[in-house]
Amino acid sequence: MIPRVTFLESVPNRRPWQWPWGYVESAVLIGAAVVGGFIAQWRLGPMPGDLLAWPRNLIALGALMALSLLARPLRASKFFRFLTSVPFSVILICAMALFALVMGLVPQLAPKANLGSVLGPGQDSPVARLGFLQVTSSWPFAVLYLMTLVGLGATVAIGFGFRRRVFLLNHLGLWLILLAAGLGASDRQRELMRVPEGGVEWRASREGEFAELDLAIRLDDFVMEEYPARLALVNPATGKPWPSESAPALFQIEPKSPRGRLGGFDIEVLQFLARAVPVGEEGFAGAVVNGAVQAALVKATDRETGQSFEGWLTAGNGFVGPSSLRLGEGGADRPHGLVLAMTQPEPKLFLSKVKVFTKDGHEAQANVSVNHPLRAGDWLIYQRDYDTSAGPLSRWSGFELIKDRWLWLAYAGFALWSMGCLGLTMGGRK
Repeated sequence: MIPRVTFLESVPNRRPWQWPWGYVESAVLIGAAVVGGFIAQWRLGPMPGDLLAWPRNLIALGALMALSLLARPLRASKFFRFLTSVPFSVILICAMALFALVMGLVPQLAPKANLGSVLGPGQDSPVARLGFLQVTSSWPFAVLYLMTLVGLGATVAIGFGFRRRVFLLNHLGLWLILLAAGLGASDRQRELMRVPEGGVEWRASREGEFAELDLAIRLDDFVMEEYPARLALVNPATGKPWPSESAPALFQIEPKSPRGRLGGFDIEVLQFLARAVPVGEEGFAGAVVNGAVQAALVKATDRETGQSFEGWLTAGNGFVGPSSLRLGEGGADRPHGLVLAMTQPEPKLFLSKVKVFTKDGHEAQANVSVNHPLRAGDWLIYQRDYDTSAGPLSRWSGFELIKDRWLWLAYAGFALWSMGCLGLTMGGRK
């Protein structure tokens, strides 16, 4: 006798769908706070730049730490359970993401910029009054930032002591980064300084006025490396690029590939000199001296007529005049003929050889270039600009000096956050 086997269909124990009241409450609370921030922005304008300057930022830091530590003994209360809940965190992150999207879509002005002087009279649009042109210094963003710090700090305080090291490293690191970015913004100094070659400067320019700093910069030399220039066809009747100013015909000089085509001409670079000076009436010779220019001996052959033209080209500078090559008298499509000219070479690298002196006796000598600043005491010195009209012959360098006393806190936060990310990677699903 074969026993009867009954197959029972396993039905999962499903809960009936319920409204996510935690998310609804969080959205209502955060939305009301943001609306209040917009009202304050409309009535009061942007936040004052020195609102959290020293020592008020230290007082704010103490208040945030006290409120966060208070969450530890009161973690069972409804307020702190709501403040550290997942729905509150998710809605808060979404709100911050929306503000970040606005910053990406709307051109931003400097946080301390005066809207009246930048936009001019009569430009007080609703977009500007609501703070969308200066998001990071607007009241609604400040409200979200404060709520994020309080919620994140309470989460760290409640989780401290439990065996969740990776969780604590991530959240504590992020909390320190946000603290340094917000509370240190008012104390951050950003100065502009222009130093003449061979001279020493200790004054920074602030909106047409000068302020003395606690350091001085001596510019020993300004060095620039350039890419090989390009050749262009120019209409001699108008002096504009051919065939059009918006889409000119260009030929990039490449010493390893000296042949190519430009418009209706075959181009051959017979000789290229990265640093040259004029010799005789129409010649150039290589020389590494002040005032040297890029020069090229070029041969252009008209593909229709077979006529060839040869001569030296240079874009010139403050010491050497430009030199071009006339390509015949033209034809039906080019009644005035064309001129082959060299464009101004683009900078490949520019740096300043400087020596820095501080009041406490610190001296530093180094090369300052883009993305390679020089640290002198509490200052970071960045290469900002130079005399673009003179190019390699620039007689001055522009520097941007930044002092951020809270930077060490941001570094500490990044270190903790990185260790937390490493722990997540090594821990896997755990």
